[in-house]
Amino acid sequence: MVVPKALGQCAFGICLVCSLFPAWLVAVVAKLISFCLPGDRRAAFERILGRLLIVLVVLCWRLLFLLCAWVRIDVFQQEGDGPFLGEPGKPAVLVMNHTSFLDAVLAPSLAPLCRSPDVRVLVANYVFDIPLLSSVMRGIGLPEVPFKGSAGDFGNMAVEKELMDVRLQAFCDHVKSGGVGAWFPEGLRNRGNPEVLQEFRAGAFAVPAQADVEIWCCAAVGCNVSWPLKALMGGCPARIGLKVFRLTDSSHARGCF
Repeated sequence: MVVPKALGQCAFGICLVCSLFPAWLVAVVAKLISFCLPGDRRAAFERILGRLLIVLVVLCWRLLFLLCAWVRIDVFQQEGDGPFLGEPGKPAVLVMNHTSFLDAVLAPSLAPLCRSPDVRVLVANYVFDIPLLSSVMRGIGLPEVPFKGSAGDFGNMAVEKELMDVRLQAFCDHVKSGGVGAWFPEGLRNRGNPEVLQEFRAGAFAVPAQADVEIWCCAAVGCNVSWPLKALMGGCPARIGLKVFRLTDSSHARGCF
């Protein structure tokens, strides 16, 4: 499908906002309801809400890419790896390369519906400043990475260590309980050669070190073409290729950590 670049971005932007609206509406209404519940029931309600919201986001973002057919996506998975992200109830982690904001939209849409309620993604704190998206992420219960720098301070990777340790432990506990923990180990979007990985940050790798998990990887090319680094909105016509594979079915048995 041949679509002019500006038209593709405009249409994609409208579709992206519309795709967030159902989950945002549920999150806002649910927040009002939770205020009326006692503490123990509120916690249970928020857990159910988080699982519901992430399924809703997955479905809406699948529809987003279906409608925006000028962003072509080809997914490849190695034979013999089993279902993507493993069986429900089994601890797993997913690590992805990071070249564009589109990565964060595309990756959740790939999650199997039976597994998507278990997924939690580490998200930079400044992303929680984005309207609509912030309410949805907080409703899901996504953990914030407390970077000290601002969104434009690309050279500052320092975090509030004590707060990060608390959030990382909660993230690890979620995985140990049978969840899926996902993150971009490069930390920031790649501003160099998109085909060469940046140095991985060690922090979240404490999870597969502490817990025996399946390790899944997702490598994407072309996301930075559809949503360039300096562009406010993505949706430029592009062909995106993704390869997903299971690195190991046991981070401990294979001696990864």
